[in-house]
Amino acid sequence: MPENMEDNAIAKANSLMHDYPEFIDLPTLEISLFQDLRETIDDDLIFSDLVTIYLSSAENLIDEIQAAFTNQDANKFAIAAHSLKLTSASIGATRLSQISKYLEKVGKTGEITGSTDILNLLNNEYTEIIKAIQTLILEFMAQ
Repeated sequence: MPENMEDNAIAKANSLMHDYPEFIDLPTLEISLFQDLRETIDDDLIFSDLVTIYLSSAENLIDEIQAAFTNQDANKFAIAAHSLKLTSASIGATRLSQISKYLEKVGKTGEITGSTDILNLLNNEYTEIIKAIQTLILEFMAQ
């Protein structure tokens, strides 16, 4: 049964991505940028802390975006999306950054009453970035 639920979730995520083709060719994680960041920091403990802080702040910002959408607060929606865009870009989460950029533009229009599909796409992409980062961290640890 869990496999079926996971398959359904993957199918839904793929369907959402096809509804927003501007994001489909973007990488979830730019591995070279992520690795360069690790090499620049040159301390795996500090790098690990940075990644943990990013994931925590990204989750909080997604929650803020969801709350602003629910409350129809376009200003808070745009600000949270802007912050998520920047922090995601800095760590190499390209697709999440670009989805956030799109949401920021929507928020700046003052009209955020659209479909919740893009918010589902945002949540799905955050889940994908977690998986991608976990995979890379495990590879780093194996080196």
